[in-house]
Amino acid sequence: MPSGNLTILILGQDPGLSAHVKELVEFMDMPHVITAFPDDWKLKLGNNRLEALFVNPDVSSAVVSDVLNDLSKLDPNVPIVMLGSSQ
Repeated sequence: MPSGNLTILILGQDPGLSAHVKELVEFMDMPHVITAFPDDWKLKLGNNRLEALFVNPDVSSAVVSDVLNDLSKLDPNVPIVMLGSSQ
């Protein structure tokens, strides 16, 4: 398991939506929150320890499946929060 900062990762296609979710999570006193597109989340996470994954509603189910498969190899116990659409 990576040994860096405890990190919450916000995964999404829309940078504006990801930034908004990041602000909300940071408001809850989580100091290390990063945003990433589905194709670069591993690079952005780097050596940090993933504490939780938030998945925006703009990520397709096929991509979510791929990410969850990859994540299960890193740490199958990471909490995952699937955000719903407000529409």
